[in-house]
Amino acid sequence: MLELLFLLLPVAMGYGWFMGRNSVKQNDHSAKQDLSIKYSTGLNYLLSNQQDKAIEFLLETLKVEDDTVEAHFAMANLFRKRGELDRALKVHEHLVRQKHLPSKAKQQAAFELGKDFLSAGLYDRAETMFHKLLKSKDFNLKSLSYLLQIYQSTKDWQHGLELNKAIAKSNDKKLLHTLANFYCELATLALEKDEFIEVLELLENALKYDPNSCRANWLMAKIYENHQQFDEACQCYKDIYTQDKDFFPDVIEQMHSCYQQLNDEDEFYQFIKKVYDETGGSSALIKYLSFVENKHGLKKAQDYMLSALKRRPTIRGFKHFIKMQMNEQSSPQENENLDMIKELISSYLSVKQRYSCCNCGFSSSTHYWSCPSCHDWEQLKPVRGLEGE
Repeated sequence: MLELLFLLLPVAMGYGWFMGRNSVKQNDHSAKQDLSIKYSTGLNYLLSNQQDKAIEFLLETLKVEDDTVEAHFAMANLFRKRGELDRALKVHEHLVRQKHLPSKAKQQAAFELGKDFLSAGLYDRAETMFHKLLKSKDFNLKSLSYLLQIYQSTKDWQHGLELNKAIAKSNDKKLLHTLANFYCELATLALEKDEFIEVLELLENALKYDPNSCRANWLMAKIYENHQQFDEACQCYKDIYTQDKDFFPDVIEQMHSCYQQLNDEDEFYQFIKKVYDETGGSSALIKYLSFVENKHGLKKAQDYMLSALKRRPTIRGFKHFIKMQMNEQSSPQENENLDMIKELISSYLSVKQRYSCCNCGFSSSTHYWSCPSCHDWEQLKPVRGLEGE
């Protein structure tokens, strides 16, 4: 209540100053006296804990002028931060109705009103407000962002695609990235129906708007595999590595399967060796070790793994090293001890989250294309470090 009082004081003072400056001399005293009565009435409502009546009375009696607009915005934002959306709506709606306000102030009022509707879950009304601002120089990008947020919340991907021209014109990377994921969402639905041509068209559009969308290439690889076009699928997986090295560990097994179908595992292991040399990731290391063991024997693979662990220790790598030790001809007692260590490590890793959001830090054992916490796209990556890659 005190915050509201302090916000209303400058409104009243500013209005009094404006009236005093522009009124004719003989009416000056009566105008100030009238304002004083109105302001006192509003304060009485406020002090008697009748805040809604106070707001309505003050909005009706205190005229919005250029030098009081910011105070109105500040008052409404205070209400919204406190979760009092109905009161914030009243102030912003009052500002929108003011015909004499400058264009930018009126657009800001409409934008803030859209945010109020969005916070209140009134998506259709928020959508209407943001659509009206798409031609605004000052609020175009922000309105596009909020519209995509609405369509993402309602899973209305098609309406999001209708904004593609405006988004392309903005050339905003984040908006283009979001648009690409809308195409991927529709492609996922088409993939379930095995609509091969439609999926490819949607994914080509996704890559047109965002060439770095590894999700688009991941889906494209999947449909190529379904149609036994393994060369094309392998190229998609290579493109994923170029686009996002952090995500690549999740596609190593699928890529290996494609090269097996092509009967060209040597090329696969050559590529995986390059991946490990550049990233030091556990998944690439473990996969490459199977090649070393088959080609040069277990001892050579163990030496390679030991050297790798010294270079970059990881718990997953250590677990695999224990597994390799168990493959040696050891006594039953030694194998039992190693098996116990391996099980302890497995239990420890099972309670650790495999993925972490690069944007907000949300952790999960399951991969999501849209982070459940911050709703950003393609930010959930395999954890790196001692307990991850």
